[in-house]
Amino acid sequence: MEAWKKRHEEALLHPHDAEAALVEMLRGWKHYAEVYADRFDDSIGNDYFLGPLWAQIGVQLRGLLNGETGRLDCGTLDGLILGLLEAQGFDEEGEQA
Repeated sequence: MEAWKKRHEEALLHPHDAEAALVEMLRGWKHYAEVYADRFDDSIGNDYFLGPLWAQIGVQLRGLLNGETGRLDCGTLDGLILGLLEAQGFDEEGEQA
């Protein structure tokens, strides 16, 4: 395993300081969409009120990757956020695609 990947995975499993804050925010954001889907049997991207709000959180989380991230790999996290946005029907700016 490459060194960067090992550091990134260790930060996800045992985050410190800013890593912990980012990991918790990302997990909470992702979990919110999962809970929504379970509760309403639909994608949060189909909710015309909550969906855009959820998407804007993702956009802002991407912005936070420009700050302190410790051992986390920002490219990996950026790809994760973009993938989740796209899966819900949003572009990289949080607009309906």
